[in-house]
This record gives sequence, C-alpha cells and structure tokens, in this order.
Amino acid sequence: METIISILRGINVGGKNKIPMAELKAIYEKAGFKNVTTYIQSGNVVFSADKKELSTLPE
Repeated sequence: METIISILRGINVGGKNKIPMAELKAIYEKAGFKNVTTYIQSGNVVFSADKKELSTLPE
C-alpha cells in the first residue's frame, strides 16, 4: 500500500469553495481509500491506496 498526499488548490481560501474537512475526508473514504486524514483547513489530504486504486487516479 502506498501513502499519497493530495493537494487541492483553492479549497477554503479566502472564504471561497468552502468544504468541511470531515466532508472531504468522507469523500476519500467513500472512494475506497484507507487511512484518510486531512491537514488543517487547507484541502490537503493524506491517504493510503493500493496499486489498483492508484491506477484510477488522474495525473
């Protein structure tokens, strides 16, 4: 299993595109990723995925 860092631009910046981190975490978990954690209110997400799941992620 690989550890991945997802850095989402424009999330919770300047009061625009607000999304609660608990909701963002739930989206990743629903997608099947494991060990999902978010970093403060930044939109950054750390999660684990196996090679099969990684192949579904856009580059």
